[in-house]
Amino acid sequence: MLRFSRLCCQCFSPVLLAVALCSIPSASSWSQGSDITIRKGARSQDPTLHIASVSAPAAIEKLIRSTIRRCGWFEVVNDRAKAEYVLQCQFMAGPPAALQVRADARSGTAAHFRQTSGSNDTSRLVYLAVDRLIYSVTGNKGLCASKIAFAVGTQRGKEIFTCNFDGTGAERVTHNQTISTEPSWGPRAATLVYTLYDNNATIVALVDMLGKRQRRLSRFPGLNAGGDLSPDGRFAAVSLSRDGRVELYILELGTGRLRRLTSDEAVESSPCWSPNGREICYVSDRQGKPQLYIISTGGGNPRRVLSESVESVSPDWSSVANKICFSFRAGGEYSLAIVDAKGGEKVSLTNAAGDWESPSWAPDGRHIICSRRLQGKRGLYMVDSWHKRLQPVTSPGDHSLPSWSELF
Repeated sequence: MLRFSRLCCQCFSPVLLAVALCSIPSASSWSQGSDITIRKGARSQDPTLHIASVSAPAAIEKLIRSTIRRCGWFEVVNDRAKAEYVLQCQFMAGPPAALQVRADARSGTAAHFRQTSGSNDTSRLVYLAVDRLIYSVTGNKGLCASKIAFAVGTQRGKEIFTCNFDGTGAERVTHNQTISTEPSWGPRAATLVYTLYDNNATIVALVDMLGKRQRRLSRFPGLNAGGDLSPDGRFAAVSLSRDGRVELYILELGTGRLRRLTSDEAVESSPCWSPNGREICYVSDRQGKPQLYIISTGGGNPRRVLSESVESVSPDWSSVANKICFSFRAGGEYSLAIVDAKGGEKVSLTNAAGDWESPSWAPDGRHIICSRRLQGKRGLYMVDSWHKRLQPVTSPGDHSLPSWSELF
């Protein structure tokens, strides 16, 4: 009954999950595909930036340069004369530690600020500074000061981990020694929900990421899976099989009250909320194959998202652009695509070999994290939806079902 959830592309069983935990280093970037412009106002070329000087210890200088390149919002050039922006950075040890950043454009100063982080974490200081630079120059949200949650295969099943946007700083969240999977961030990266397999039952669990506490959120008889928190954090959309049919429900976290959204013979799963919290996109096989639908949180008749009939799974709704990313089956493998939430034709993002699964939007509304399954291994990749550029985030192993947090 889980075949259309975020797990659907992976077809795993508890027996097959007895694999070793893999290391999670960041990897060098690579790209493929032609340039495209997805949304109105998107540039066919990113602003050119010349890094004139970085006054900082070697490790911090390296992180500044790599973060600017990896964030995907700038084309870094060596020739100062060809750059639209010239950047200077100076690290100040403090306390508190700070980065003085100045970006000069041909017509004047585009950015000039002093960034602090409120902690001794120099990596976070750099991420915050680059996000601020992105906003100052482009007017868009950044993505660096965010976290990625994902499932990692272990000798006893799967556990939930988090890492920085570049794959560094991996931290283990769960220690359940069973299958813990399908992580999904709540607002402000303060909470996380995931699906837990325990004693032949499934449970949706909630993690307080600040207090490091967990509680069981949904443990009704039958299936409990696919938890996704509303933008205000008050509700969770879940798939339950209380009456033997897999249907969508909304669970109020404070009271435990349930509201049923669907009632038919189809399997409904993989819910994700619209940015305004008024609609939910999900997967249903009501017309024979899994496809994307949108339903009001008040109930009613759902509408199909895609104008074409193609097997589509694992939707995620951007909080910035009114776009939905998802996986679709093409030629025996899963590829990534995006579509306007109002409906229409999909725009394919990947054509490289392997299964591209479980996409999740970055907070900048441009980049997507997903897993790529190739030759029996899975690694996480960042996909630029504007230019179809691909960057590995983790080395190949058993890393799957990623979820990208908001900036925090």
